[in-house]
Amino acid sequence: GVPPMRLFFAPHAVEHERFNPCDPSIQTAAATLRFRLGLDGRRILLFAGKFIPKKQPIPLLETFVSVATERDALVFVGDGPDKSRLQSLAARHPRATVCFLPFANQSEMPAIYLLGDVFVLPSKDAHETWGLAVNEAMHLGRPCLVSNQVGCQRDLVLPGETGWVFAADDPNGLLAAVRTVLAAEEEEIFRLGARARERIATYTYKETTAGLDAALAALKASG
Repeated sequence: GVPPMRLFFAPHAVEHERFNPCDPSIQTAAATLRFRLGLDGRRILLFAGKFIPKKQPIPLLETFVSVATERDALVFVGDGPDKSRLQSLAARHPRATVCFLPFANQSEMPAIYLLGDVFVLPSKDAHETWGLAVNEAMHLGRPCLVSNQVGCQRDLVLPGETGWVFAADDPNGLLAAVRTVLAAEEEEIFRLGARARERIATYTYKETTAGLDAALAALKASG
């Protein structure tokens, strides 16, 4: 019910210049990492974040090993209390390709996002207030798979346009979504990635600053 004249676009943003998929150094680092992990030619799902229950890394792993083929891989990046359990679960399924990378700083993350084909953030409950990792992945042209309880979903991850969305309260939602992603054609992944980069293009510090400046100017004018 807020009048349009009182609404100002000031998006939640990241330093987007860091996440440029055309940067040769990032491309080289991603290709090197993919080769080192033995993942050339595979469809790679990437999870990057804290290994904690609300982000659902364990359900993601359980889902992946139940549907993955030899052409697929799941890469976990980060650390947290669920790490040892994740590693134990992965060890029970040696036929599934699951890799673990340690916590990485911001300078390393662009290549890691580019390593993956699809970024996954399956968080549940209302504590994932936004999910800036989605911004970062999308700036690198990566489509995203998220739950409908990830804060940024309504703004950024549009089903069939910039990625895939599943209902967090649907017990089969994540399974169906992962199966769809793994079965998608390369052309579909590329199309969604390109649209993701277009969608996130206005989520920059410049746009945020402009929105805040406009809001303050409107307050001053109305006062």
